[in-house]
Amino acid sequence: MSAKNLHISQSVDKNLSKLPKHIQTRIISSFDKIIQNPVSGIKLHGELKNYYKFRVGDYRIIYSFNAKESLIQIVKIEHRQGVYK
Repeated sequence: MSAKNLHISQSVDKNLSKLPKHIQTRIISSFDKIIQNPVSGIKLHGELKNYYKFRVGDYRIIYSFNAKESLIQIVKIEHRQGVYK
């Protein structure tokens, strides 16, 4: 299973650009892994039950996946300490 479209909002892109370059590189390269297998991330629970998380070191990529539209929407990229708040 793979997705055809990856959508990153302007606010997420802005937050990503504030991270150190080596972290940005790791996160951007992990987008390919998410596109190849969107359900490779861990399914979240509670209020975030419709989302997945993908771990990149101390950072987390929170995203949703719509199988019908083959669309991945990146919702948040933050350090693990504050990403779920």
